[in-house]
Amino acid sequence: MIKHSEHHIGYYISLFLIFIFSTIIMLNFSQNKQIQASIIVLTAFSYVLFGIIHHKAMHDLTSKIVIEYILIGSLGISVVIFFITGGFLS
Repeated sequence: MIKHSEHHIGYYISLFLIFIFSTIIMLNFSQNKQIQASIIVLTAFSYVLFGIIHHKAMHDLTSKIVIEYILIGSLGISVVIFFITGGFLS
């Protein structure tokens, strides 16, 4: 397991940096919900694209993996937009 993680450490660091960068940008645009929503969609798109590229490079890309990345990205969009619009407080 550790050897597997070491092999993919660049992938994990890149994903972490994408999410951190997106969070910082979202915090800078905390007053503009439209820009925040756009950032969320771009972040999810980056996550899906990055995952597909990674699996393609590792030669283990299947349609099941692509669908999984799309569903997780969509779930992330839904959850974050729900919270930034105050959906649970309205």
